[in-house]
Amino acid sequence: MKKLVPILLLPIVAALAAGVVASRLATQERLRHEVETMVQAAIGRQPAITGDVSFSVFPWPAIEVDGLAIDDPRARLEVGEARIVLDLLPLLTGRASPDYIELTDADLTLADPGDSTKALGALITGLGTAESDADLYVTDGSVKIARGNGGEMLIPQADMRIGWRGGRDVTAKGRATWRGEPLDIDLNLSGLSALASGGIGSLKLAVSGTPAELSFQGGARLAGGPVVTGTLAVASRQLRDALEWLDFDAPTERGFGAFALNGSAQLSAQGVVLGEARVELDGNAGVGGFNLRFDGGRAIVQGSLASEQLDLSPYGQLALSGGQGGSWNSEDIDLHRTRALDVDLRLSAQQVRAGDAELQRMAASATLKGGKLSLTIGEAEAWGGIFRAALHVSPLDKAAGADVRVDLSADDVALARALGELFRMPRLEGNGSFRLSASGSGASIMDIVANLNGAFTLNGEQGALVGIDVGRILARLEKRPLSGAGDLRGGRTPYDSVVIDASIEDGVAKLDRVDLTSTKLRVGLAGETSIAARDLDFAGTAQLVGPPAEAPKAGTKPDAAVATPASFELPFIVRGDWERPIVLPDPQALIRRSGAARPLFGSPDKMGVAGPLP
Repeated sequence: MKKLVPILLLPIVAALAAGVVASRLATQERLRHEVETMVQAAIGRQPAITGDVSFSVFPWPAIEVDGLAIDDPRARLEVGEARIVLDLLPLLTGRASPDYIELTDADLTLADPGDSTKALGALITGLGTAESDADLYVTDGSVKIARGNGGEMLIPQADMRIGWRGGRDVTAKGRATWRGEPLDIDLNLSGLSALASGGIGSLKLAVSGTPAELSFQGGARLAGGPVVTGTLAVASRQLRDALEWLDFDAPTERGFGAFALNGSAQLSAQGVVLGEARVELDGNAGVGGFNLRFDGGRAIVQGSLASEQLDLSPYGQLALSGGQGGSWNSEDIDLHRTRALDVDLRLSAQQVRAGDAELQRMAASATLKGGKLSLTIGEAEAWGGIFRAALHVSPLDKAAGADVRVDLSADDVALARALGELFRMPRLEGNGSFRLSASGSGASIMDIVANLNGAFTLNGEQGALVGIDVGRILARLEKRPLSGAGDLRGGRTPYDSVVIDASIEDGVAKLDRVDLTSTKLRVGLAGETSIAARDLDFAGTAQLVGPPAEAPKAGTKPDAAVATPASFELPFIVRGDWERPIVLPDPQALIRRSGAARPLFGSPDKMGVAGPLP
């Protein structure tokens, strides 16, 4: 009970103090004078009182003002209601002194700062040299910047507690709405007098809201332009939403979820420099350094990032062709994302996953300048070999779409895995190397592949063609040509070597050479495939090769050696689409091969047979 006595006595003391001072504040003129004196002492500017002034006792002695305005060369403050809560102890001596000031409907209009960094420096210098002390509670406040005949709303709503001590520090804590999102703000800037005289002050800032959270702690100086140096931390549950909130588009249509950044930072009028920064995005983590600067109002990002493991799957696939059984995308290509800023990044990773593909020890770079994008994999270990790739994308002038160039090479790789993951065509097993160089332009992916030009080469060894057993089919048809080919799909055709040379012109790939050879057969193929339509029009010849001729025995003449057995040749065609090719043998060759048809065709050389008939 004894502890409650001082608390219970407070209203009585307050009432007594109010009674002492009330007689001195009896007139409007006296009240206005006191308000002007206290506000000027607290803020450093004399207010213009636009409404009535009154004195109240409960719940605490205070002077209430219906409206006031404060003018400054850099800003104008208009307040709907102001309440100056008086300090109790000075009241007991008959003197009015503010404990804190409450401002409701406070609208702050800033003059167009021009160079905002200079304006900020001038404001802090003014606070550092001022002798005023103030504690302000702002409710339903707003901040806008005067531009021309109107104004640009910067903060439409704010509820803040602001305090400054001239020459020492300034604090601000509360909630403000920016770009439609409420943000909790906690600011502390100390050492104002040192800052004003060219020294170093201390800055602590924390901002948190739904889009993102930011914290900074370090030092600040004004000499030579405002510069702050310290530790920066930024986090967002959905980076894509945070970028959209800041009027930026994410570089890709997918990914950009959970994000966190921590590192040392230096912020100045020239930009932001991050060192020893740890970046986490979509489950990936890396360490590097970055430099963000502005040149003529355009943002430029430079940096490097090193990572142990990197998963690029959230951002799309590495495949260069459409989905299984799908067609090319015919929607217009929109490259407006590439025009927002310039980027020059270097990336290294011990292990990279891009869709189904896995790369090891990858060194890559990404360059974006003037809307032109270049992605380069300098070298990476993949599919058991070495992989290199480059992609260059440029927007078309005065039209939607892009000009695209792709260059890639793979050396000594597992062909089935490499071709399957890049082109979704895992039908060629074995080890080998291949090259692709192609370019095209158009409004959509479909247009680009329809106008594609370039070349493709491949060399492989000790593998197999998956999906057909050519040797088995030839052996069966050699014995019974008219027995029917049946379903030619299924099985594998082993080979010792395979060579493919293809040229691409106006979206049509022409097979200049396809040779598949082994000790038992040879297959040659030529023809065309439309990349846009994804169809096949090939013709070829499969040859069943007999065992090699025996070497002459000692003491015998060469012509006494056993002759090489005749081979069986079968022409065939390939039709259908990329996913479901149809292989059809030449029916005329089968009929001519048949013994029953022999009398109708004459000698064997007229029947397209390389050896004697059975």
